[in-house]
Order: sequence, then C-alpha cells, then structure tokens
Amino acid sequence: MFRRILSHHRALSACTRSLATRHAPSVPSPSFPITGSRSIASKTSQSNEHGESSNKAKKDIASVEDPFSAPTYNIPEKPVTFVEGASYSVVILAGLGVAAAAGYAVFKELIFQPKEYKIYSKALKRIQDDGQVRVRIGSPITGYGQESRNRAARQRIPHRVWTDEEGVEHVEVNFYIRGPHGHGKVFSEMFKGPPDNEWKFTYLIVEIRAPSTAQLILESYIPSYSATK
Repeated sequence: MFRRILSHHRALSACTRSLATRHAPSVPSPSFPITGSRSIASKTSQSNEHGESSNKAKKDIASVEDPFSAPTYNIPEKPVTFVEGASYSVVILAGLGVAAAAGYAVFKELIFQPKEYKIYSKALKRIQDDGQVRVRIGSPITGYGQESRNRAARQRIPHRVWTDEEGVEHVEVNFYIRGPHGHGKVFSEMFKGPPDNEWKFTYLIVEIRAPSTAQLILESYIPSYSATK
C-alpha cells in the first residue's frame, strides 16, 4: 500500500515538471539590429559631407572679389574738350564779375556815400537841432524819403544834381519828417564851391503839416560870385 502511494506521487511530480517545461515562456536572446548601426553610420558620413560642402562654399564666397571695393584709379577719365573748358571758364569769369560788382556796390555804399544822402543827413541834423521844429512836432524827429510802407521807398531820397554856369555843383533834396506830435515836409538845397570847397545851404525850408500848418525858413543863403567872371 505504501509503495503504491509513493509511486503515484513520483509519477505526479514527473508530470508536473513536464508541463512546466512545456508552458514556460521563451526569453529571446538580446540582439542589436544591423540596420540601426548602418543608418547611424550613414547619418554621420552625411553630416561630415555637409560640413565639408558648407566650408567649401564659404571659401568660394570669400574668394569672390567685391566689384565695389575695387580701386577706381584704374578707371580712365573722360577727356575735357576745348569747348567744355571754355564754357567752364566763361561761367567762372561771369560769377567772379557778378561778385566783384556786388562787392563794389556795397563798398561804394558804405565808403563813398552818395551826395544826396550827405545833403539829407546835414539837413535832418539841422532840423533836429532847431527849437522851432521841436516845439511844433516834438522830439525825437526822424526823416524818410517817401510816404510809403515800402522800406526801400522810404530810404530813397528824391533829389536833383546840377552844375551852374560858374561850375558850382548844386544838390536839391526833399523828404519827410515826423515827430511824436506832428509831421511835415522838408525842401533843401546845398552847393559846393570856393573858397573852402565845403557844402553850404542855399535854403532849408520846413513845411509843418500837422498838428497845425506852418512854414519855417531855417536857412537862406545866396552865394556871392565874382562879378568879373
């Protein structure tokens, strides 16, 4: 009886082992695919080739010469013809002539004062110093050429210059005056003759027009000429 049970137990153990070996999962042995290593190697070779091509392209770009940085001293200049040179000279001479004329006009205006302005200045100074005029129109007294808002017209002094039969030069001027209380008009004449060759008044008349009308004769002089001439 005991032997039967022992043999049956052994048989059952053997059957269990066989079943365990049959149904046990098979573990695959680790292996690396060959295609993966080949793709990595191909990518490495491609990156190297791309780097070499980019370096070569940079060298090619650096070796190309910039056309704008090339020296310009080798460019031949266009020869100037005789007509062009002559025209340039004419333009330059014309410009110099205009500049010289303008400079002379300014120099003459500043240094050589016209005669009518000299007479105007002397007459205005005489009027400003006269008490009769200051009482009527006030002080300070200013003078101007014409009744206009145009500055050039106000600075222009109407005048007349002539020489008499004795060779004496005369200058006539007329202008306007204005003070704080009134205004008027001036008529004056001066001559320049012997013996001292200085300007002298022939007459100086002031017509007061406001605030009330009046006529003032500030200078009246008749030059004495030699009767033998």
